[in-house]
Amino acid sequence: MSPLLAAIVATWGALLIVYLGLAATLRKVHFLEAEVRSLHAGSGVKPIGVDLRLPGLAAPDAPKARLVVAVDSACASCHLTVEELLEIAPTLREQPILLTYETPDTWGHAAQSLRIRRDPDTWRALAHLSPPVLMTVDGEGTVTDLILVSQPNQVRRAAITWGFAELPARSLT
Repeated sequence: MSPLLAAIVATWGALLIVYLGLAATLRKVHFLEAEVRSLHAGSGVKPIGVDLRLPGLAAPDAPKARLVVAVDSACASCHLTVEELLEIAPTLREQPILLTYETPDTWGHAAQSLRIRRDPDTWRALAHLSPPVLMTVDGEGTVTDLILVSQPNQVRRAAITWGFAELPARSLT
């Protein structure tokens, strides 16, 4: 076989392999798009991607969702999140709930602006998540929105996005 013919055959072989790889990738993208569409097409799956119920936070008399922050006193980020929540608390439409497994006096400094709720069983339901966890919980105890707070300014953004506060735009930085 001449070197030119070998180069042509090798080139066509490489093109065929690239084409098959592209076809396989496009097929997987198509299936992924179909799966995402089915999740958002009224299948009952929450947008946060989890089906998380917290019966300990159920409040049938609550007309709408409540703002809840799950924290751990050993977590530095939790302390920053609580401080941010305390700062914006006067502008919130209702008093947020601070969920902990610890004694209420651990978070006693926050008691004036936050409802401290000690509930080890409900905390265990969230134990697989990394605190601080900021979420909205409806009257049946179902988590409707959830974020894992990594920066304190996410608390303000979430409060505005979820309709708990109307804060000035400059406070979002």
